[in-house]
Amino acid sequence: MQRAAWTTGLLVVALAPVGCVLWPEGSGPGAPAMALAEALERRDRGEAVLIDVRSAVSYRAGHIPGAVNIAAREIDARAAEIRKMGRLPILYCG
Repeated sequence: MQRAAWTTGLLVVALAPVGCVLWPEGSGPGAPAMALAEALERRDRGEAVLIDVRSAVSYRAGHIPGAVNIAAREIDARAAEIRKMGRLPILYCG
């Protein structure tokens, strides 16, 4: 399966010890916090959009302000919508 071109610039952030990403070996315990800080900076500069890939129920229970909720199972189906946002999509989960 060929992935959409926009995925080459995709940054995925996990906010909990068990999440969407396995951090590279040797990246240290501060890697998730550093990735989140970078994601928020890019969002604040208008370069990125934060996409919360959890369920709607989890999103309503709490999310990063300004994040868009697109459940992980919907990412492929909504790729065109994400591209139209015109910013780097940064996906995060629990």
